[in-house]
Amino acid sequence: MVNNEEPDRELLVQLLQPMGFDLPTAASGHDCLDLLAASYLPDVIFMDLAMPGMVGWETLRRVLAFGHQRMHFAIVSANAFDKALDNEVGLRPEDFMVKPVRHTELIAWLEHRLGLRWIYEWPLPVEALAEAIAAPPRVLPDAPQLAALLEVVNLGFYQGIMNKPEEIEAGQPSAAAFAEDLRVLARQFQFEAMSRQIGNPAVGRDQRA
Repeated sequence: MVNNEEPDRELLVQLLQPMGFDLPTAASGHDCLDLLAASYLPDVIFMDLAMPGMVGWETLRRVLAFGHQRMHFAIVSANAFDKALDNEVGLRPEDFMVKPVRHTELIAWLEHRLGLRWIYEWPLPVEALAEAIAAPPRVLPDAPQLAALLEVVNLGFYQGIMNKPEEIEAGQPSAAAFAEDLRVLARQFQFEAMSRQIGNPAVGRDQRA
């Protein structure tokens, strides 16, 4: 990840490291070139465009000039109009991601570009699953909290999702168990399961505080 903004770099690290990716970051185009010169050869480079010193396009041109044509490149930009730009490095509109990056879009892009097959682990041991089935229904947060949670889940905004369980626990302690369930699912990037749990009217509606 090449980006002069640390929060943007950290967001991708938080998304991808738990999935087993090795993700060194570079704060500038020069730092990126230094990593490559030190024989670090990534499969993918995520590149911001607007950086001081050396902009993203110039960095990519130099990367290609060094003979790294087999790498895959994605532009991560705050400007949606960048997708329409003609460019000399062969990037297509689907290689542009607009900030804030959606988790689902990022994962789909990696799957397609690298030919990945995801291996899913069952989120709970059998004993814990049996306990969860036998447990009473979870107390749900109130409607505004659920609506706000569902919005960030549908966007695939990982950091926003990870902030929600703490907000729920602080504002509605009775829904702490529900918040912890969401926290576990979020760490495993099971956003579809989260969406189903939020939208399931049979889970704890009659116990809402």
